[in-house]
Amino acid sequence: MKSKFKIINKKNIYSGFFTMNEITLKYLKYDGSWSNSVKRELFSGAQVAAVLPYDPVKKEIVLIKQFRPGTISKDVDNYLEEIVAGIIDPGENPETAAKRECLEETGCEVKKLIPIQNYFPAPGSSESFYHLFLAEIETFDGEKIMGLKTENEDILAKSYNIDDIKRKLHNKEILNGLALIALQWFFLNIN
Repeated sequence: MKSKFKIINKKNIYSGFFTMNEITLKYLKYDGSWSNSVKRELFSGAQVAAVLPYDPVKKEIVLIKQFRPGTISKDVDNYLEEIVAGIIDPGENPETAAKRECLEETGCEVKKLIPIQNYFPAPGSSESFYHLFLAEIETFDGEKIMGLKTENEDILAKSYNIDDIKRKLHNKEILNGLALIALQWFFLNIN
């Protein structure tokens, strides 16, 4: 594919848990001409494996709940209900990362992994790319506290029946975009 952009300058402006770069570029416009120079801060993001854990026998879904710092500017519960997700380690493929993350965050072993969709969650500001899967698992009763202590994770995992998930969606209780995408896909394609 012919390149439709030209990078003029790229410099790192922050390196921490994530990286932020300042990029100056031009892109090919629809009329065939080049744009003026555009300068943007670009969040390096991450390559992510995400999993909707589903028990097809019990008709249950596992959601996790954890504190999210990005919520602090809103008057909401800062502990969001989400699906499993994690950064793909160097040299790891998305499927292996999905299975690893599901076990780490829910305690459930993946029996079957079904690809849903790969996508950019915020391409205007981030290079993040997500690999979304449905994982067939065996759910559990009650709640579990999960996560890796070495990563300072404190994750509450809980199984819900399908009707409870529908109610949560109807009542707008799910505020995490990744979970919304996965659950809407689920109700369009599985249930």
